[in-house]
Amino acid sequence: MCEYTFENGEKCKTKSLAGSKYCSLHIPFDEGELLYGEKIKEIKESAFKRKLNRGVRYFEGVQLYEAKISDLKSEKPLIFKNSKIKTLIVENSDLKGLSIFNCEIERVVLIASSIATIWVKNSTFFGFNILDVKFENSISVKNSTVRYLMMNSVQYAERAISGEEEYGEKETIHGRIELSDLKNVRKIAINSRYPLLKELLDEHGITLSRISKKHVKARIFLIKNVVFDPSPRFKRQVRIFIRNFDGVLQLENLEVPGHVEIRGGRLKVPEFVHTTIYNNLVFKSVAFYGNTTWNLTVLPNLLAELSVIGFVILEECSFNNPAMEEFFYRLARITWEKSGDKEKADEYYYLEMLARRKQKMGRYVTYLPKLGIRVRLPHLPLGRIGTKIKHYFHLLEGLFEWFFADLTCKYGTDWKRPIVIWLFMVNIVFPVLFYFTRSVTSSGVPLKSFLDYEYFSVVTATTLGYGDLHPVGIGRVIASVEALFGMFMWAVFLTVFARKYMR
Repeated sequence: MCEYTFENGEKCKTKSLAGSKYCSLHIPFDEGELLYGEKIKEIKESAFKRKLNRGVRYFEGVQLYEAKISDLKSEKPLIFKNSKIKTLIVENSDLKGLSIFNCEIERVVLIASSIATIWVKNSTFFGFNILDVKFENSISVKNSTVRYLMMNSVQYAERAISGEEEYGEKETIHGRIELSDLKNVRKIAINSRYPLLKELLDEHGITLSRISKKHVKARIFLIKNVVFDPSPRFKRQVRIFIRNFDGVLQLENLEVPGHVEIRGGRLKVPEFVHTTIYNNLVFKSVAFYGNTTWNLTVLPNLLAELSVIGFVILEECSFNNPAMEEFFYRLARITWEKSGDKEKADEYYYLEMLARRKQKMGRYVTYLPKLGIRVRLPHLPLGRIGTKIKHYFHLLEGLFEWFFADLTCKYGTDWKRPIVIWLFMVNIVFPVLFYFTRSVTSSGVPLKSFLDYEYFSVVTATTLGYGDLHPVGIGRVIASVEALFGMFMWAVFLTVFARKYMR
């Protein structure tokens, strides 16, 4: 009989191989190759399949070249403990759970399967790949050494939660993907184009076209206490890549010696706790979702909790919450200002100011009456009437800010816009008004040439006032408006120009 002893003190009851004191599953690789050569691979593979067919789901201390599980439906969890496996593959299977404890596995490939719970702890992997997998409870990889961890098309299959679970801590486990206390990580990638994926699958006879290309969906995706490979060759690479993730993203206690890139998907109430990124934090085509509680509890602390040594880049992102929008654009502006790139910093400053105005306008725009609806002033106490007037005042303040600060110069970031507006208004709009109203005269005689009206417009806008032409009637009002406009626009231009090129 096999002399391998399990952790509970019992010995393996399987017959040992000829020439060895261990059975086909427990015999070490080097001893098996010495006795049987390459044939040991077939011996181990067939012995593993026999165990599966007999309903065995617990494997401890096994040493396998390839553990391939295909088309298996099991109401019991599949457990590997204290084992050494070259490649573990689970394909087209429906499992209650998959647990891996204290194992050394070069490559794990979970593909096109439904696995209620994936639990990994105290193990060592080179590559851990989860492709097109549905889970009901959680995916947890803890206290392990992983070089590359890839997840593609992983979907949380929601189930009904009833009774006491709704009030207990168990409810938070469902729909959770947790990667914590990992070491020597080179890359964590979600829905990435893995260059060697096709080669890996072809090697084991798995067709890539069968894999669905869905978004990774979970309630919570937590990356915590991960220590990345400090080798200099990886410091400039993307260490965390997340594409098309839908759920709550939490990064906690991380020092990332590389880039973090998030593309597409819907990030709900993201959290960054004690997180330092030594290169860039990139968001592209990401939809951010926040709520009032998140604004009050998490958002005020994000600037202190998240440190980006490189740049924060946001491209084509959307926000359902202007407070969140303002924070991320401010964070991006600060990083670009530190590098001395004022042009890029101004772009994010403008977006930051737009978000700030959205907060102001969004708060009070609901008090505007809808077109076509007759509004009667309600009979309210004096205090509430004063509050309503205050709301209208703030709304008008926002409209004033849009007209004078945004429309004219994009909050001081565009020096070309005031010049274009000035030239258009002074050389076209105001001359046309004077021309059609015939409100400019010379010695009491109305002008005939349009160029004369344009000349008068330029003289008025620059406040020179030669006195050879003067307005009459409505022209006085137009001239007064133009004089104020000209003075204001030149002041805007000089201020913006000085800010852009002399700071």
